[in-house]
Parts: sequence; structure tokens; C-alpha cells
Amino acid sequence: MISVVIVTLNDEARLGQALGPLVAAAVRGVVREVVVADAGSDDATLEIAEDAGCRVVTGGLDAAKAAAKSDWLLILDPGARLRPDWEARARAHVESGARGSMRLNAGLLPRLLGIGPKSLLVRRA
Repeated sequence: MISVVIVTLNDEARLGQALGPLVAAAVRGVVREVVVADAGSDDATLEIAEDAGCRVVTGGLDAAKAAAKSDWLLILDPGARLRPDWEARARAHVESGARGSMRLNAGLLPRLLGIGPKSLLVRRA
């Protein structure tokens, strides 16, 4: 259903924040995969991503988007904090047949999807 894309650079201290809430959503099929695009980390970022089962690609956001398999991309900052109800709200939005991108950092949209700032839910064109 959703491919999660996270761009990293020396984010070992923050990456777990973004990955933790994705586990249950992956078990339930909302999160299909997590693609980490690393821009050259020299800390334990890559090990954390690989241990968590993420697919790691080299480069930035474009490389991660190209590697992702789903029609919907949830682009997360490595330090993003997702609300506990984000999964149900994101599922409802995707299943509603909505089109286009949604900025989730201002106004009503974060409340609708329950996703904090520094994240973006995008439907591929």
C-alpha cells in the first residue's frame, strides 16, 4: 500500500524514532517497504536501517523514490514522530481514492492523517 522513504545522513540517533511506529503498520500491510536513501553516513545509520529490514540505496530522495514499489510514498524525516493513530488515518486516505500530494506540515492535514511535521504523503503521478 505505502512505501516509506527516509533520506539519511548520519542519523543513527534519530532513525529509530521514524522506524518504530512503522513496524505494526508493516505487519498489517499498510507499509509495504521502507527505503532508506543514504547520502554518505559514516556512523551506524546504515546498520540500523539494515537491521530493521529496510532497503538501503545510495543517494538522495530521487534514488529512494525510484527504488520504491508502491503508488503511495510516505516521505519521512529520520526524526519524524508519528502519532499512534497515523496508520488508520493514512489507510483511510489512501483507500478513499484521493489523488495528488498532501503536505502534512501545516493546517488541517496533519490532524487528518495524524502525521507530524517533516513528512509528506505523495501519490505517484
